[in-house]
Order: sequence, then C-alpha cells, then structure tokens
Amino acid sequence: MENFNEIFRSAKAKEMGMKLKNIVESYFDNIEGYVVGGAKVKLALFSRNGKNNVLCGIQEGSNESCMFYVHHVDKINHERLKFSGKGKHAKRIKFDNVQEIIEEDIHWLLSKVNNLRASP
Repeated sequence: MENFNEIFRSAKAKEMGMKLKNIVESYFDNIEGYVVGGAKVKLALFSRNGKNNVLCGIQEGSNESCMFYVHHVDKINHERLKFSGKGKHAKRIKFDNVQEIIEEDIHWLLSKVNNLRASP
C-alpha cells in the first residue's frame, strides 16, 4: 500500500499505524490494503477476497493517537484491549503510544475477526 503514510499528520500516530499495519499484514495471508477518504479524514482498510470483506482498519485519531478498527466483532473480553465508541459494523481501540500495541494482543483480536470473516 503505497500511500499508507499519507493518512498520518503526526509522526507519533504514524509510528503506531506502521506497527499495526505490519502486524496485520504478517497475520493474514492474501490481505489487501487500501486508503479511503478525502482530504480531511483518511483511513486504511484491510480486506480479503474483495473490498466488501473488510477485516480491519487504521486511522489517525485526535491528539496524536491511532485508532484500530475491527469489523464484525461486537464485544471482547481482554484485560488490556478495550473498545471505544459505538460503531455499527466496526469497533475501535484507541492507542496513545506505541508501547500499548502488544503484538500478541493484536494477534488475539485478529483471531476473532478471522474466525468470523475469513479463513487463513
């Protein structure tokens, strides 16, 4: 995904976004990433088997945060990962620093998405 870096204004959010992107791309086989949105709000989405099968997304949040969206997972029970917001098709987790992004935690979350939407 060539234009992934363009969705970030903050270097801190970009660092978090790159870490999440690398985790997502290493977890799923045959994942497609693409950037959507306009001049003000851009979002990187990751799908498999076509753009209608979105698995997750990454977006810069407010105050140099990074938002990680998972699709088709309504609730989770995890000691560190907590959903924020009330999205209809996607739930988000807000990260304020790169140390909060623990690879094993993200793998655990992606396994929930994978079980619902796509086979490895």
